[in-house]
Amino acid sequence: MKRLLVILLLLVTCGGPLLAQQSQEEQLAMQYYKDKEYDKAVELFEKIHAKKPDSYIYYYYYHALLELERYDDAEKMLKKQVKAYPNVPRYKVDLGFVYERSGDNAKAEKIYQECLKNLQAKETAVSELNNAFMSRGKYDYAAETILKGRKLLNNDQYLSKNLISIYKIQHNNDKIVEEIIGLVKTDNEKYEKDVQTAIQDLLLDDEDNEQYMSIRTALQKFSQKNPNNILCIKELYWISQLHKDFEEALVLAKSLDKRLKMDGIFTYELATVAAENHDYNTAIEALNYIIKKGEDAHNYVQAKMKILDVKYMQLIETSPVKMVDAMNLEQDFKKALEENGIHSGTMDWIRKYAHLLAFYVNKPQEAIDVLNQAMTATRDNKEKNQYKIDLADVQLYTGEIWDASLNYSQVDKDMPNDVLGNEAKFKNAKLSFYIGEFNWAKSQLDVLAAATSKLIANDAIYTSMLISDNLEEEEEGDESDTTMTLFSNSEGNLALKMYAKAEFLIFQNKDDEALKALDSVMILSPFGTLVDDALYQKALILIKQKNYLEAERLLKRVVEDYGDQLLADDALFQLAELYEYYLKDVNQAMEYYQKILKDHSDSLYVVQARNRFRALRGDNVN
Repeated sequence: MKRLLVILLLLVTCGGPLLAQQSQEEQLAMQYYKDKEYDKAVELFEKIHAKKPDSYIYYYYYHALLELERYDDAEKMLKKQVKAYPNVPRYKVDLGFVYERSGDNAKAEKIYQECLKNLQAKETAVSELNNAFMSRGKYDYAAETILKGRKLLNNDQYLSKNLISIYKIQHNNDKIVEEIIGLVKTDNEKYEKDVQTAIQDLLLDDEDNEQYMSIRTALQKFSQKNPNNILCIKELYWISQLHKDFEEALVLAKSLDKRLKMDGIFTYELATVAAENHDYNTAIEALNYIIKKGEDAHNYVQAKMKILDVKYMQLIETSPVKMVDAMNLEQDFKKALEENGIHSGTMDWIRKYAHLLAFYVNKPQEAIDVLNQAMTATRDNKEKNQYKIDLADVQLYTGEIWDASLNYSQVDKDMPNDVLGNEAKFKNAKLSFYIGEFNWAKSQLDVLAAATSKLIANDAIYTSMLISDNLEEEEEGDESDTTMTLFSNSEGNLALKMYAKAEFLIFQNKDDEALKALDSVMILSPFGTLVDDALYQKALILIKQKNYLEAERLLKRVVEDYGDQLLADDALFQLAELYEYYLKDVNQAMEYYQKILKDHSDSLYVVQARNRFRALRGDNVN
């Protein structure tokens, strides 16, 4: 009796609102059930069920009898339920399941077949029987219920999501593909998202691209026989983007534009997505397609503007750059600025044009002239300071160290609490790093550790730690010598100075020379703390040079051998992008994005990694 009072007290105090609606007898029965004291629970459930046969108690009573293997009692109870509620299919299915559990499969099959035979041509009846079979794990019968229900209802798409879920449980991918094609056959846009969700689920564990090829082939065959089916073309367009096949996506985008009379909207969308995924050739082809349509074409102006940006990105991500490509792009920018003028609206072009002139076409003085002209033309102080930073970059490129440092310092002083001022300070600190003034560089970088921009703060912390980890004490030189020169020839800190030289060569786009300098770093200090930094920088250059497999090897070495160092998350992110954009291995890319989310939750790349992972899964692809 004491124990009963204690249990009741616990139920009243801990059960909350739900228990307040239950009788004490129900509460006690449920507690016995939770404690797996099924004998005691059944005694109470039997009494309660006799009074309320259609209540929630049925489920617990039924399962408690199964746990006790009291199949005869379960059969007796269920026959009463079936008689009392002949139109509720779950009781008949549960009765069949009792026979199955007791070993009488023949009786079970007979019950299941009767349920199917007596299925009524009502959506509720089909849905309820399907749910009843699903709850007992009878997936074959659940699928058969939907298929028969479709015939009765004359609706081939009824419960398509449910049927696809069943096929997924059964690992019956061929049937999933059939169901997808059945939805596509309707050519009804209301099924567009359902089809994409089904394809997305199908491709989740598609390591060898077998399922991708299967659904792609099925859609292509259907499209050939049904060329006017727009939904099929849209789904082909969607999966081609999902698997980074932008050449095929462009063909489909053009087809959609023509069929739907969209006047280049799909093609422009594809150009944007291709460019974001570093497939610049396809993006340029798509934009040229729009431009050739003439000024009356939709997105004509946007295409003319965007193609310059795409060509610029393609150029700066290529090594070595072909001079003819750089000079052609120079003329494109020059023409665009002559047509549109130098003002705030063309600021992005002005900056890219100046950078192109100095860093790629070897016309630094022309770059300086363009930037000075832009500074004179603007009244906006922030714009002027941005141009001044760009001017300092050109001066640093040409070796005018003092002038570059002076311009960086002026921007830093003029906008001390602005991101632009922090950027100038960081670039000035990197300048000091390049010329071997490591202590001064570190002091400035440490100030930037608290910068508003997380990116600048992160880069500052990294460079500061790189210096402190590798800096050796040197005797002070002649303080009267204030000449600023690149690459000090003093004997101390040789590995660090060589690494600084390599970074400066990278800044100048002298990638082959930078690779040699990075190799020298590893020769000078083969077991030092600069090895992972050198490997990482080499990998970035190799990606530009399209040597993807060697870049992959070096990045994996950074991850595996230096996983506890600062560059571990950078290397993981670069590996993920390498697989996504260049090696076209979606599953590997997703794996490395997930590693960032799992192992580096405080990384700056977390948001990007999550977004990219979801996009590759299909969540954000429209």
